[in-house]
Amino acid sequence: MQGCYEKIRPVDISEILPLLPAVNFVNTGGTNGWVARPDWLADFIASLQPEGRVTFMCLRKLPPYQNIPPHIDSWENIPNLGIRYHVPLLTHPDVKMRWPDDGVEVHLEAGWLWSVNFKKLHEVVHLAPVERIHLHYNVVPHD
Repeated sequence: MQGCYEKIRPVDISEILPLLPAVNFVNTGGTNGWVARPDWLADFIASLQPEGRVTFMCLRKLPPYQNIPPHIDSWENIPNLGIRYHVPLLTHPDVKMRWPDDGVEVHLEAGWLWSVNFKKLHEVVHLAPVERIHLHYNVVPHD
């Protein structure tokens, strides 16, 4: 991905929104919020028909007003991290994803599939009184 993000297509999240209150999120202890991998997550991602092999998936929750500082995602033991997709589930217009080096800022609207460039410096600025919950997953081409 050359750009910073792409808004791909709408996603019906109506069946999973009622499941969110029962999800057991775990505090990662860092600035990336809380993480969960509920049993239904893989099936929901499969229903999105990813074009490739899913290598990572989780729900990530940020409490109100918690930002994620500028960073580049990389895991040295994974040579091809593929493409990162987000499906925002709960959000607010005052929650923005930014790529400061590129001067790009966008609110990732709930109920849409987005690809985001996590190999460029990016951050989340959360200026809202609500939780932000995103489903995100990585996909690499089929072998």
